[in-house]
Amino acid sequence: MMASPVETTLLSIEAGAQHLMEILRGQASAAGLPPKLRAEWQALAQRADLLSLFTEQRLKEDWKYTPVEFFRRQWVLGQLREAMADFPVVGSWPFAQQVPPSEDLPALRSLPKPTSPWEVLLASAPAHAHYVVHKQERVLLQPAVAEGLVPLFVTVSVAPHAEAEVWLLPSVQGFLLLRLHIDVGTGGRVRFFYPTDIGEGHLYGIFTAEVAQEARIETYDMTVSALWKRSEMKVRLAGPGAAAYLHGASRIPSRHCVDQAIRIEHAAPHTESNQLFKSLVYAEGRSAFQGRIYVHREGQKTNAYQSHKALLWERSAVAYSRPQLEIFADDVRCTHGVTTGFVQGHMLEYLRVRGMPEAQARQLLAGAFLAEVLGKVPYSALTDELYRRMGFAWD
Repeated sequence: MMASPVETTLLSIEAGAQHLMEILRGQASAAGLPPKLRAEWQALAQRADLLSLFTEQRLKEDWKYTPVEFFRRQWVLGQLREAMADFPVVGSWPFAQQVPPSEDLPALRSLPKPTSPWEVLLASAPAHAHYVVHKQERVLLQPAVAEGLVPLFVTVSVAPHAEAEVWLLPSVQGFLLLRLHIDVGTGGRVRFFYPTDIGEGHLYGIFTAEVAQEARIETYDMTVSALWKRSEMKVRLAGPGAAAYLHGASRIPSRHCVDQAIRIEHAAPHTESNQLFKSLVYAEGRSAFQGRIYVHREGQKTNAYQSHKALLWERSAVAYSRPQLEIFADDVRCTHGVTTGFVQGHMLEYLRVRGMPEAQARQLLAGAFLAEVLGKVPYSALTDELYRRMGFAWD
């Protein structure tokens, strides 16, 4: 029988981290990995220490803007189910084949070395799935967590010159911990759709990608609601001509928190990346954005751009932005821009003097602010659904 998190007894942050760590260590069978990797990751999991989030300086920096009150809940393991798609899944692409774990899978060969205890513990989860895309196929992930805590590990291997769509449509009332790794072969194409509307649920996703020569990945991380959501996206552009285009639009209601931590690694010449993120934050909501562009010495002729804009709807809204550039090549073009501000009175006045009620004027301004990102979504049906759920229906 599953139990809900204990609501009446709150733990200290440190005690909660210890409790959660023991749960994740206890179920770290690494069953989703082939035998030779399984023992290695099981051993890593037993040494992974979530308390290092508060003691190791680098990890403290990575988590400094995110409230970790979820540690105070005495979580128990829940059960993973599959839900029906809650967003329109557009097109009629065939579904990719799910395969058993094997050392020959490109996504397991390129699985990056862990940089945090979370990565170790989640990759060692017993719940797992591996997919291979050979031509033009879709991976549809619909994890559902009714209560409790559930970790999940997924990999996607995209063959050279193949095209893949990965749709992640979570339904979460408890806490879903997801580890997803995508390997994009030479000349391959991937589009990753991640619309989230989970109300009071908790969601932590670690997404990594290895992108080969002349390959391309696009991501669309769109948040309608989530009590607490953290998305870590780490993309390594490993071959000449590789490209990554990351998009994010978040509507953050009162008391909700959306945290996005991005790292684009330019490890080869003539690579390109673009990060475009916007956050609309309401009273007592919190947005956190950390974006890093890392250019290796081999990354000559890199072209990289990063932008995060936050619009604060009321005075108690909070937004943190931390853009970072680390460049070790001398022939690159890397730029970033960050803006944070409130709705300006003259914007509302411009619309009101033309006869528009203030509530409608505010709705129009909010929808227009996110339109730059939502307009990048390649499927109009998904764009329309996001506008509708965010309360910005266009007539």
